[in-house]
Amino acid sequence: MTLATKQIIENSNDTEAIKGVGEQFAAIQQSLEKAFQSQDALAPEEALTDLLSIYNLYLYIEIESETNRVQRFKSLEEIELRAEAFKTKYKDFAPKEAVDGIENVQLWAKISRKMISSKVCTLAASVEDNEVKQLGLFYTGLINLLDIAENYLSFFTQRGRELAKAIAQAFISYKTFEDYAKKRPADEITSGAISIRNAAKAILWEIDRHDRKKFSYKSLYEAANNALKTDDKEDLLKTLRSWREEDINELKKLSDN
Repeated sequence: MTLATKQIIENSNDTEAIKGVGEQFAAIQQSLEKAFQSQDALAPEEALTDLLSIYNLYLYIEIESETNRVQRFKSLEEIELRAEAFKTKYKDFAPKEAVDGIENVQLWAKISRKMISSKVCTLAASVEDNEVKQLGLFYTGLINLLDIAENYLSFFTQRGRELAKAIAQAFISYKTFEDYAKKRPADEITSGAISIRNAAKAILWEIDRHDRKKFSYKSLYEAANNALKTDDKEDLLKTLRSWREEDINELKKLSDN
């Protein structure tokens, strides 16, 4: 790992990478209060007190624990446990909006823990002398990041996606891994280097795929048309051949309209 990449990881802030869920708590509270107004099965104060305990822990994580990674990780675990207990306790009484909200909080905690694990493994690898152990730690860090990219990318902020792409690209471009993968005999080090590069490429692919979905086909076609300043439909389509065939077909439909 280059020194610049290590500094990016060390200086990255978890709250910059993962979207917060603070606004969820007010919505959950309002939903509970409204639902319990007409129910005698459970005192609303009890549910709101349990929700408040989760919210206070969330505030601690967001405000107080950034400099203490170990405590932050433990607090995130505790939020997951409390959220699960909340769902179990109130699932028969709480409205769907409240359950969905608390599940989002639980998921946020899980993803945040994965980000911490990825960072810890990657930084630990940077100071590991044993090559096999070092590659194993790098791979574990990237796999945690890949899991987020594959399943929870909507929780990434723009800054988070940029950070993940920068880290993945650094591993792909790192000449030492490239040399390991190409020149070393087939051993643990070669296998580890290839796995790392493959995981990094998969991260980039997932993020690019996610960002590409945000494009409007119509806007893209119009942008290409304006850039080339031509009425030739085929010329426009040739500039977009990097897109998958299904995307090309969509562009053709728009051009016909």
